[in-house]
Amino acid sequence: MLDDVSVAGGVHALSHVTGGGIAANLARVLPVGSWTELDRASWSPSVVFRVLSDIAGSSLESSEGTWNLGIGMIAVVSAAHAETITALLSGAGIPTWQVGVVSTSVRDLTGFEQGAKGVDGGAVRLVGDYAG
Repeated sequence: MLDDVSVAGGVHALSHVTGGGIAANLARVLPVGSWTELDRASWSPSVVFRVLSDIAGSSLESSEGTWNLGIGMIAVVSAAHAETITALLSGAGIPTWQVGVVSTSVRDLTGFEQGAKGVDGGAVRLVGDYAG
């Protein structure tokens, strides 16, 4: 499926979002000096995460460092190939959505997840509010 010549070189990294949460797992696969802000409004966490947060008396945001909140994998792809890769995955029944854009511009990275699990990589933080 993704070995199609039209996407050759388009996938830069894959982040399997497991223990450690969304930001920490993505930060480990991004190159040093890069950063991204993930827009919480780009997806709606599954009901199970909302129920678990309610039972724990916590917010979804406080669970981001533990659970994947419905994002099992993040693909870092080139902008030039993003539309084609999204179409191929969607055509195969794999739901996709853009959560952010990777940048290397200079900025203050206070509040970003960095150095997760002892791996020097990029910087990630989640912004905004979750969709319904």
